Amino acid sequence: MPLIETAEFRHAEAIAALHAASWRATYRGILRDDFLDHAASQALLELWRERLRQPAASAGRWIGRIETDGALEAFACLFLDADPRWGAVLDNLHVAPDLHGRGLGRALIAAAADWVMGERPGSGLHLWVYSRNTPARRFYERLGGQLAGGKLGTALDGGPVDTVRYVWPRPAELAAAARIPARPGAAS
Repeated sequence: MPLIETAEFRHAEAIAALHAASWRATYRGILRDDFLDHAASQALLELWRERLRQPAASAGRWIGRIETDGALEAFACLFLDADPRWGAVLDNLHVAPDLHGRGLGRALIAAAADWVMGERPGSGLHLWVYSRNTPARRFYERLGGQLAGGKLGTALDGGPVDTVRYVWPRPAELAAAARIPARPGAAS
């Protein structure tokens, strides 16, 4: 299991860069290419600077990161009490595109579920994913995520995007499923 550490403001630039790289590798055809190639990096840097400016405890959020030799490999961001019915929301889970399949995403989602259980026993966990992001959807389904509706929203590039919600009413089940080793070749 990789070492997961909490992100701080000094990690904002690395997180934004990995986030943008992940989007460029995954969201072609979902978000506009001109946005991915030119504006995403700056928009995400502003987002992560703002999120990391506040102490995590006061923001009701957890941002975990995995690094090796000072290089960011993956991160996740979770907010408590995001929805009265579904509980905490996993707002981001990104792994460097060249590191998929190594279990980093599984480690982060297990840590996120553990954090929710420690902070809000009895809370559920959910996330939203672009409906056209089939690799991520398969990953969440393998981890026991249950579909619970969808919505049309506005993406950061300003365009419309269809999203679906996956839920885990009992985060302990998600944590357990994420700790089962993935089969070779499966997404992280």
